[in-house]
Amino acid sequence: MDCKCLKQAAKRGFTLIELLVVIVIIGILASGVFMMTRAGNAESARAKTIEQVHAIATLLEEYKAIFGDYPLVSDADENGYASLNFNFIANSASCSECGARNVSYSQGSACSEDGVAFGLCSHFLPRVQTIMNNTSGTNMNNYYREQLKNPSEGSVWEKEYRSGLDNASDKAIDNVVDYEARDVNLQQIYRSWRRLAKQNLVYDGMSGCDYCEVLRYAAGVYADGWGRGLKYRNEGGAGEIVSAGPDGVFGNSDDITSSGSAFEDDE
Repeated sequence: MDCKCLKQAAKRGFTLIELLVVIVIIGILASGVFMMTRAGNAESARAKTIEQVHAIATLLEEYKAIFGDYPLVSDADENGYASLNFNFIANSASCSECGARNVSYSQGSACSEDGVAFGLCSHFLPRVQTIMNNTSGTNMNNYYREQLKNPSEGSVWEKEYRSGLDNASDKAIDNVVDYEARDVNLQQIYRSWRRLAKQNLVYDGMSGCDYCEVLRYAAGVYADGWGRGLKYRNEGGAGEIVSAGPDGVFGNSDDITSSGSAFEDDE
């Protein structure tokens, strides 16, 4: 082949069919990589969720072994699912940035915006001690003391503290704080909680707004592998921790639970 032919071949480049073949091959390869990545992400999400479900179920079984039954919670929905998170406002203020509104309180007057949710995790912590210590010196301290002594009718306080500390004095509440600190059974559960916190499976602590004085305390479990919260069920005396699984709907066959698929998948 002479130089003229070589130059003509070089100028010709790829034909349309050749370009289409290359595009199809790249598409097939990209699709394969995507499917492999998707499968890997799904397996990772499931593994993370199973670890979380197991961890909280361990606390749940430890609680039952000590106290003889699974915890009763006040916020279960009509299907029996309840939150794990324990939270409350430690210092109230109004703020346009975070949307907080000041919680007004007068002695003997209940407030419907106190932001309290006990959840399952509150049973693994010294509850009164946690509330009192984290609100000490703030404008919510007196309100919580009042609710602990005389829970407002129909409130979450009344549901959680059924026997209550009715007619108790502030000193009596301080005695409860001291008792919780010395309660061997509760401290055993709390030690297990702190161990899981070191493994980044649960969390507790204060958070605040950068623009105001609002402080919030929260204790709970990190989102599952799909970015959604776990739930607690106590149906017929059987307590279980539940993730809604990849579809995000509780009660379906892909749920991961401490009494079902989570344990089976580990075997």
